[in-house]
Amino acid sequence: MKKIFLILLIGLSLFSCKKEFTDQNKIVMDEAYKIPEAYSGIVLGMTKEFTTNSLYRIIHAAGLTAREFGNMSTYETESQLVDGGPELTGVNSSISIMWRYLHKNRGIAENILANIDDLEFPNQAEADAFEPKKHGYKAYAKLMQAITTGYMADYWEKVTLKNDPNNQATFSDRNTAYQTAITHIDEALALLNGQQDAIDYINGLVSNEFSIVDVLYAFKARYEIELGNYQEAYDAADAVDLTKRSVWSYDGGTIKNPIYANTIYRGNKRRINPLDSLGLTGNQTPELADARNDFYLDYKPGTSSSCGLPVDDPEGFWTSDTSPIPVYLPGEMLLIKAEAKARMNALTDAVTLIDQVRTKDPANDVFDVGANLTGWTGDPTNQQAVLDEIYKNYAIELFLQGQRFPIHRRFYPNYLDNVDWNNVSRCSLERLNNFYPYPDQERANNPNCPDDPAF
Repeated sequence: MKKIFLILLIGLSLFSCKKEFTDQNKIVMDEAYKIPEAYSGIVLGMTKEFTTNSLYRIIHAAGLTAREFGNMSTYETESQLVDGGPELTGVNSSISIMWRYLHKNRGIAENILANIDDLEFPNQAEADAFEPKKHGYKAYAKLMQAITTGYMADYWEKVTLKNDPNNQATFSDRNTAYQTAITHIDEALALLNGQQDAIDYINGLVSNEFSIVDVLYAFKARYEIELGNYQEAYDAADAVDLTKRSVWSYDGGTIKNPIYANTIYRGNKRRINPLDSLGLTGNQTPELADARNDFYLDYKPGTSSSCGLPVDDPEGFWTSDTSPIPVYLPGEMLLIKAEAKARMNALTDAVTLIDQVRTKDPANDVFDVGANLTGWTGDPTNQQAVLDEIYKNYAIELFLQGQRFPIHRRFYPNYLDNVDWNNVSRCSLERLNNFYPYPDQERANNPNCPDDPAF
C-alpha cells in the first residue's frame, strides 16, 4: 500500500460510548474531512484499518469456525471458537474486535460521503481538478460500506445497516443487509460509469494491484448468490475480468500481512495452523493430484491441533509479512456462476463451469490457484451431487478467505439442527456455529441489540 501523507489519525475510539471530556482526536478528524488534500490519507487509513484489523479477524474467526484452522494453544479466544455452539459467547475477542472494526471502517466511509460534497476550493479550477478524485473517493467509500455490511451479514443473524453516533443503531435481517450492500455497489458503479480518470486514480491509490470495477462486480455476485438471485449473481460474476488481479497489499513495515504476522508466524508457539487436507474430510477431501493442496499447504507430518487433528504449515498467501491477500479469487466467480446454473437446474452448464475450475492449470490463473485435475466424473443429472461438488471446490479454492463459513451455511443450512451439544464430538463437526453471538460491548451500550442466536 502506497505511503502518502496521512492526516487521518487511526487512534479513534473504537466504541461510541459517552465521554465527559473533549475528544481531541475527533476534533482533528472532523477538520480533516473538510480538507480536500486529506482525502487520500483518509482512504489509505480506512484501507489499512480494514486490511489489517478487520480482515485478520475475518480470516481468523471464520477459519476456526469452519475447520480451516486447527487450534494450537490454550488461549480462550481460539478455544471458544473451536468448541463452538453455545460455548461461544460475546466476550470472545476475535468476533467482538471484528464487529467493532467493521463498524469503524464503515463509519469512516460514511464520513467521507457525508462531507466530500461540501468541500470548499479557492477557485473553480481546483474544484474541477478534484472532481475525478471525488468520484473515485465516493465510489470507494460505497465499496467499503458494502463490504463491511456484507461481512457482518456473513457472520451475524442480524446486523446494523449504518452507524449511529449515539450507539442506538437499529438491526435488520441479513437479507436486508445484503440488499443494502448491493445498493451501495450499484451506486458506486454508477459513479464510475464513464469516469476512467476516477477509476485509474482510485486503483492507483488503494493498492499496487487493484481494479475497483471488477471488485465491485465480484462482491455484487457474492451478495446476489446469498440472496438467491441466481441470474443476477451469474451476470455479476460474468462481468468480472478474470485476467486482472486485485489484492490488499502490505509493505512489511507498518502494514503487514495480518494472518502471517499475528497468528501463523509464531515459530514453535503458533496459536493456529492450517488443518491437513485443507480441513476437509470424507468425500470432500481434496484429491491427491489436486495442485491446490501444495499451493496452500506445506505438509508437516507429526504435528496436531488441540483436537488431535493433523496440521500443516501455510503456503499460498501466508508466507511473509509482505504477502498480498486477494480481494477475491477468479475461481470464486466461476463457482458462483456454476452454483447459479445448478440452482436454476441448468446442470449441464453448471458441470461445464465446474470443469473449468477443476481443469484450470495454475499457470493460467492470475494467483496461480489451479487444481490441474481432469473433469468431474460424478452424476451430471443429480442436482445435489452437482451442488456438493461445487461446495467442495469453493472450500478448496477459497481456503482461508473467510468464506467457507457462510458458504457451508448456504449449502447445508440444516447441518447443526439435530446436534446434541452436550454429547457431540466438537472436533468431528465441519461447521461449529450458524451465527456468532453479539459482542458484550454492543449489548452493554446499544439497547437495540438482538438476542443471541442459540448457536
